[in-house]
Amino acid sequence: MKRLHALVRSLGAAALALTLYGCGVPDGTLVTDCEDRGPLHPVCGLQSPEDIAIVPGGDYLLLSELGNMGEFPGRITLFRVADESVRPLFPVAGSAAPGIPQGDPACIEPPGEEMSPHGTHLVQLEDGSWRYLVVNHGGREAVELFSLALPADGEPQLQWQGCVFPADNTLINDVVGLANGDVIYTRMFRPDDFLGSQRALLGFQSGDVWRWSQGGGPRLLPGTEGALTNGIEISPDERYIFINQYMDGEIHKYDLQTEQRVATAEVANADNSSWGPDGQLWLASHQMEIPVYLACTEDHGVTCGMGFEIVALDPETMATRVLFR
Repeated sequence: MKRLHALVRSLGAAALALTLYGCGVPDGTLVTDCEDRGPLHPVCGLQSPEDIAIVPGGDYLLLSELGNMGEFPGRITLFRVADESVRPLFPVAGSAAPGIPQGDPACIEPPGEEMSPHGTHLVQLEDGSWRYLVVNHGGREAVELFSLALPADGEPQLQWQGCVFPADNTLINDVVGLANGDVIYTRMFRPDDFLGSQRALLGFQSGDVWRWSQGGGPRLLPGTEGALTNGIEISPDERYIFINQYMDGEIHKYDLQTEQRVATAEVANADNSSWGPDGQLWLASHQMEIPVYLACTEDHGVTCGMGFEIVALDPETMATRVLFR
């Protein structure tokens, strides 16, 4: 995993070589205090919370605290909205062992203390239960499968149920689940292809999207290639996925029935995405500057002040508008 972290860092170094030598890091890049800034209210004490899932009811959030791409561990935490309290959910001592493992039959042990969670997705399965899918880089590259219990008289609880292993030579970024148990994940790049990850910074293809099923394992979805394929979201009817092609500056709408791209929208450096209360897809768009990126990846113990926008995308027309800048 240290090798993986070094490869991710090399992406920024390669891009830096393409910019003017000696560019300075803008003031405010590394935020070391914990104070409100205008309408922005920080919640401090977290370790790189990479993705968020809203627990049904809206009182709690599930956070994936990344760690550092496997170099040091992260965790899954429960955030209570009312008082902004945080409680670790996994890994914790005394976690209950699963009953019948789900996912890949070869995955029989839960991740250990080295777990480093990345993209996540919460889906309700056909039997009415809730599954929480978590991309993990710590100890192994996999999509971990958890069941989410929602007791009437207590806080939500997670139990590890199994995992899904990706195709060989894969760095997963994000994931969505389907009600039938299928898993769709994005491959950002191939860890063994050093030059390929650098080419991606120039807009050349490096990643793609895969679909895993219980009977068939992982399968490449044709026509999903892109440069640093990043976040993914699925339509409520499970007909379409929306793929964030980070370095292409595009969102691809992809039909899962015909397995074809059907529409494209331009959004710069789109990272994570989620459905908003207005039925539109909300996208976090990085206003990426290479010196800022390098400074932020150098020290994961402080908050990164990189500029961003929240962009709303109409899933029918693919029109976009900026909600927050």
